[in-house]
Amino acid sequence: MIDLEYLGEVAMEIIAYAGVAKSKYIEAIKKARIYQFEEGIRLITEGDEMMQTVHDTHLKLLQKEATDNEAQSSLLVMHAEDQLMNSETMKLMALEMIEVYKQIQEMKGGM
Repeated sequence: MIDLEYLGEVAMEIIAYAGVAKSKYIEAIKKARIYQFEEGIRLITEGDEMMQTVHDTHLKLLQKEATDNEAQSSLLVMHAEDQLMNSETMKLMALEMIEVYKQIQEMKGGM
């Protein structure tokens, strides 16, 4: 039997940590915009630490499903997984934007 309370707790943990990670990645882009690349990379690393917690929590959910041989899903879990994927996408975009801003800085003469 699906434990909706457990699913809710897991989903909220994923949503919270993925949200913090996404915010870190967005802040990294803002730092890159003003050519503070080291600070941007530091923020990426902080976001990655949050995402490690997200992935660990998600893995526990997948393991529970495999062990119980019962689907562990709800709308809240689907939302949590959506937030996880959005955060991963934001990281990729942040890394690309940092590189773009580095190129812009070089084109402007290395400000």
